[in-house]
Amino acid sequence: MSYNIKFRKRAIQYHKEGSSIRATAKIFAVSPNTLNAWLQKYRNYEGKMSEDALLGYLGKIPDAYQSEVAKHFRSRQSTICRTMRRHNTTCKKRKEGTPKE
Repeated sequence: MSYNIKFRKRAIQYHKEGSSIRATAKIFAVSPNTLNAWLQKYRNYEGKMSEDALLGYLGKIPDAYQSEVAKHFRSRQSTICRTMRRHNTTCKKRKEGTPKE
């Protein structure tokens, strides 16, 4: 059975307000495994970096190293690099004094 997004969001919100997974699943008449899957997807989506936020950060701190930006957004440097490449933006890749290979 397929559930619409509003129903899923209500169930997730209900759980976030303090109800257990089992209790939430019972109230919304879904399997606890189904609710767990929805929560997993929500957590993954919630953790994604906003490209607008990244570009805004780089506008404020243009001298930031990619490693510093990645740490700020709790992301990987390769993700930062790909996102910047998509927007034709560059920033430092090595700390000053690090020898080039």
